[in-house]
Amino acid sequence: MNQATILITGGTGFVGSHLVEALLKADQANIHVTSYSDNPGFVHALLPTNQIRSIDLTDQTKTFELIKKLQPDQIYHLAALAAVGKSFKNTKQVLDNNNQLQLNVLEAVRQYVPHAKILAIGSAMEYDLITTYPGFDPQAVSETYPLGPISPYAVSKVSQDLLAYAYAQSFNLNIIRVRPFNHIGERQSPDFAVSAFAKQIVAIENNQQKKIKVGNLTAVRDFTDVKDMVKAYLLLMEKGESGQVYNIGTGRGYSMQEVLDILMSLAKVKTEVEIDQTRIRPSDVPIAMADPRKIKSLGWKPTIELNETLKRVLAYWRSQS
Repeated sequence: MNQATILITGGTGFVGSHLVEALLKADQANIHVTSYSDNPGFVHALLPTNQIRSIDLTDQTKTFELIKKLQPDQIYHLAALAAVGKSFKNTKQVLDNNNQLQLNVLEAVRQYVPHAKILAIGSAMEYDLITTYPGFDPQAVSETYPLGPISPYAVSKVSQDLLAYAYAQSFNLNIIRVRPFNHIGERQSPDFAVSAFAKQIVAIENNQQKKIKVGNLTAVRDFTDVKDMVKAYLLLMEKGESGQVYNIGTGRGYSMQEVLDILMSLAKVKTEVEIDQTRIRPSDVPIAMADPRKIKSLGWKPTIELNETLKRVLAYWRSQS
């Protein structure tokens, strides 16, 4: 991979931190990241301070100034308010934020760096995973599966996705769209179920909590290790076809109950479970599993087993305690 000026929006977040690590291992050094807050995170130990840009991407003027100044060759566009559950309570904020920042980034690219290659990150939650269609299988969701978001977050991701498609088609921008299925690993927020489980188990190990509080455990999800996920992002930046969309997932599903059982088996103490109604979403997708043949045809495949990922997640929360 040749040296390039790389911008990662939302690059101090969970996935961004792993993406920065992967790019550094690939001998990339000219990596710039945006951060919504001034809170020092893991990336601050990886990059010089002048390559970490504190910016609100919903501010059009500042977004334009940044893109014009940096002149990035590659943009990994991760920035978005991400928690599905919280989006039901913060609907306006999620929709306004995610739509505005998407428009600002795309318009800035159109005006100042139309040569840049963009990886626009969507979500598997864009798909209609509730309705039963003839010939469609929620256990093998391909890129042609109908869209049908059921959470405000998912609606915002469809909007981001379609804006990216529109800019690619209308202005001939080099945009590759990605719909990742669930991805997990160390440094993920406890707003997400697997991290929430692990953090609570560690609290129980430390006598700070008595039971694990959980939501819906019947939902089945396709979990990819975040380190495998960012390898797919790097591959798509290199080999992905402009204007195309790619699912990223393992093609295998686990219920939340199965994931919780594995984590509990790795706990140092016996744990009990309690259903917490506040963790139950107004609507939830029963099954979400990828058909990953398109990304696999480019040479990607998952390499890290779920058990190994869950061990790392637990180890991370133990280190934080």
